[in-house]
Amino acid sequence: MSGPIARLFAVVVVLFALLVGWTSRWTVFEASSLDNNALNARTLLDELKIKRGRILADDGTVLAQSVPAAGGTWSRSYPTRSLFAQAVGYSLPAQARAAGLELSRGQELRGLQTGLSSIFGQLTPRRVGDDVLTSLDPKAQQVAVQQLAGRAGSVVALNPQTGAVKVMYSNPSYDDNNPDATGPGISTVNRATQARYPPGSTFKVVSAVAAIDSGRYTPSSTVNGNSPVTISGVPLANDNNQSWGMIDLTTALTYSVNTVWAQVAEALGRPTLTDYMQRFGFYAKPPLDYP
Repeated sequence: MSGPIARLFAVVVVLFALLVGWTSRWTVFEASSLDNNALNARTLLDELKIKRGRILADDGTVLAQSVPAAGGTWSRSYPTRSLFAQAVGYSLPAQARAAGLELSRGQELRGLQTGLSSIFGQLTPRRVGDDVLTSLDPKAQQVAVQQLAGRAGSVVALNPQTGAVKVMYSNPSYDDNNPDATGPGISTVNRATQARYPPGSTFKVVSAVAAIDSGRYTPSSTVNGNSPVTISGVPLANDNNQSWGMIDLTTALTYSVNTVWAQVAEALGRPTLTDYMQRFGFYAKPPLDYP
């Protein structure tokens, strides 16, 4: 290859590399900022033409699906309505709004690719999203609805071996086919993930671990479980004001005896409990991918 031709070839290669690099920047690395730009109407049009994948319960029950709309677009339908509303959420692309799994699993439901594969994906954009199979159990969810009827609160049930969420219900609920509806007995707030509650009796586990680790207590150590008692100047009673007498810590944890664990916590002191709270994840955002 002669000198001039070689130089011309090198220039072409460099220009081609610059072209690939520049287009890759916008299609991969800057794609998110472009998609989120409020002035970019193409994103909305593309979104409406994607048939989002279904959201399914663990038995295959359809919790969310796409149905045909005008102009070759799609809209979302939620067959189970208020039963799974807070967990599943809703998707309103025209209003740039989403909640629940529709938000946290939006990439998968839209069939969007990431990384280098998205460069080629721009040539053949996805029109059908991926299904999302959840661990939610419709029968168990229905039990939660029945038990929480007439009361404000939430119920969450996890598989203790895997951490899979089997139940997530919040009352009052709403119909995710119409998330803008208002009135008594309607709320889009997921109390399970968006509300703040004191740890309650679950904190006894923190106190128990701190007590055993301190070396001052063993599972067979006994503490007076009478009720009521005064802790740090505040009166405290057991459930139904039941007095247990002298009982070991194993029994006190099994039956969640308030007065025993309050005395143990008071004896351990604030610095020790604060340390163990941090070890158990207090004061930190839990590593959950759910919004």
